[in-house]
Amino acid sequence: MQSPDDVAAAVGRNVRALRQQRRMTIDALAAASGVSRGTVIQIETARGNPSIGTLVALAAALRVGVASLVDGDGAPRVVVRRAAEAATLWSSAAGSSAVFRIGTDPPDVVELWDWTLQPGDGFDGEAHPMGTVEVLTVRSGRLDLRVGTAAHELDAGDTVMFQAHAPHRYAGGGDEPVRFVMVVLQPGDAGLVPPTSIAEAQP
Repeated sequence: MQSPDDVAAAVGRNVRALRQQRRMTIDALAAASGVSRGTVIQIETARGNPSIGTLVALAAALRVGVASLVDGDGAPRVVVRRAAEAATLWSSAAGSSAVFRIGTDPPDVVELWDWTLQPGDGFDGEAHPMGTVEVLTVRSGRLDLRVGTAAHELDAGDTVMFQAHAPHRYAGGGDEPVRFVMVVLQPGDAGLVPPTSIAEAQP
């Protein structure tokens, strides 16, 4: 069992880390939780053991469970998503597909996608919020990429990074399917959640 000092240190470390991840100031956390600014400072610096009510209020403001505040395990978090757990969130009649491999929770969202596009098939991506960046690398085949009005041909081994606040299109070029892995980075938008589906492709 953890000692009171160990609990205070864990709570302080976790509250501070979660607040910073959510880009909240101490004043913002105090206002959101109804806990005084001085108490938040005392908790973050491990100079006191908060009451259950204070822990519940802070957890609610930080959008986590109380367990996340008192967890004393300092080991890095590791999430393994097995192949069978990956979700195919889009597919076409031609046999193309977009598989969502894994992603993070807000506020800083990172998504990993695995795409296959058949020759001549394509997908039109809508404009993302300002600040969104997509990074993709072609594993096999040829990808025809359009970002806004600019067109790019990418072969196996080519990698591209682009700002995705303009409409964009991925299309299979050449005579064989194109496979590419894509990472989407959306910083600091607490309104985003991991996707459950994506829009249908346009012919």
